[in-house]
Amino acid sequence: MTSNVQPLTPRRLLRRSEVQDRVGLSKSTLYSRISVGSFPKPVTLGNSVRWVESEVEAWISERVSERNHASETGGTDPTSGAPPLAA
Repeated sequence: MTSNVQPLTPRRLLRRSEVQDRVGLSKSTLYSRISVGSFPKPVTLGNSVRWVESEVEAWISERVSERNHASETGGTDPTSGAPPLAA
């Protein structure tokens, strides 16, 4: 008999300072983006909050993909709304 149980993938929770270091956003910008739904929500742990590392990494990957797509199509940068800089 085979088991349908998937092995648990280890998850790491990041402190706010670690998230800020990874994404380069200030605390106020980070929380502003969370409130409008453009950044992953934190997990509440008692009196503190943490972010799931894989969700933060996915957010970073999406920004890179958007940048690459914009440069391939010659379009505007979707994160800033500004056209790409001339070379």
